[in-house]
Amino acid sequence: MSSIVRQPVFHPVSVVFLDDSPDFLYALRGLFPGAGTDRYFTNAAQALAFVASHEARQSARNPAAGAAWSEFEKRGGNALGEDVMADAARFGDIAALVVDYEMPEMTGVEFLAAAKDVACTRILLTATADESHAVEAFNAGLIDFYVKKSDPAMTRKLRGAIEDAKRKFCARRGHIGVHGVGAIYANRRIADVLHEIALRERIVEYYWRPEQNAVLTFDALGNAGVFLAWDSHDWAAQCDVVADEGGPEALREEMAARRIMPVFWPNEAYRPGMARVEFATRQPVPGLDDTFASWTRIDDPGLAPGLITFAAWRAAQGAPGEGANLA
Repeated sequence: MSSIVRQPVFHPVSVVFLDDSPDFLYALRGLFPGAGTDRYFTNAAQALAFVASHEARQSARNPAAGAAWSEFEKRGGNALGEDVMADAARFGDIAALVVDYEMPEMTGVEFLAAAKDVACTRILLTATADESHAVEAFNAGLIDFYVKKSDPAMTRKLRGAIEDAKRKFCARRGHIGVHGVGAIYANRRIADVLHEIALRERIVEYYWRPEQNAVLTFDALGNAGVFLAWDSHDWAAQCDVVADEGGPEALREEMAARRIMPVFWPNEAYRPGMARVEFATRQPVPGLDDTFASWTRIDDPGLAPGLITFAAWRAAQGAPGEGANLA
C-alpha cells in the first residue's frame, strides 16, 4: 500500500436540484430529505447564479503539490492538508447538480456546461425522447450520470448516484496521511465497516484525526464516537507502548491476546496516569487477517477551538427547514 493515502472524511453537503416543475421538485424533496442543506430551484438563471457563487471554493485543488507540499516539508508531521473540521462553510458545498433536461430557459446540458467550473458530480434527468442528448453529453464529459424520469427504478438509481457523489466529494477533503500513518483506514474493507457503522448508528459526519490516528464520528445531535482499526502491526505497537510507558501488565496481556481493544482518546496510545480507559467491542474485519475494528461513544471529543460539528453549525444557522431552500 502507498505510504501516502487519502484518509476518510464524510459530512453533510448540498445537492442542487433544478426543474421547472414545482410539483416534481416537491416530490424530490420528499424522496431525498437529506440533512436540510439541499437547494431547489425552478429558475435556471437563479440556480446558475447560486452555483457560480461556489466556483472559488470548489475549483479543483491538490494539497499534495505546489506551495502546500512545500509548507508540509518544512513543518513535518504525519498528515498533509487543511483540517476540514475548521471549515464551517463545508456543509454548504455542492456535491452534485441534479438538473432536468427540458426547461424553458435552457436545456439541462446547457446549464451543466455553464456550471463546468464547479467541481462536483453532474446528474441529468431526461425524458425518453431526450436520451440521445444525454448520451452525447456523457460522451463529451459534460455529465457524469443520467436517469430517465420514466424509469421505474429512477428513485433507486438517483439515490445511489447522489450518495456516491457525496462520498466522492467529501473524500477529496480528507487529510493525506504520509509515512504510512493511518494507511489501514484507506483499505476498502475498513471503509465498508465504517460505512456500515455510520448507517447503523445514524452517524452524519466522520473525520480521521492525525493526532490520534483514529476516526472521530458525530451524529446529527453532535454525540461523538471513535472508530478504530488495528492490524497486526498496530496491535504490536500499542502493546509496546503500554510496556514502555509502565502500563499495567494485565492490560498489555489482554491486548496481546486480542481480548480487549482499548480506546485511549484523546491520546493515540497509552499514557501514564490515564484516569480512565474505555474498552470497545472489537470485531474482526472480514477478509483481513488479524485485523479488528471498533466503534464506541465518547462523552467529550475534546475539540480544539475553531473546529465545528454539523450539530453546532445547524444551531448557529437556526436549523432552517428545507422548504426555505426552494427558489
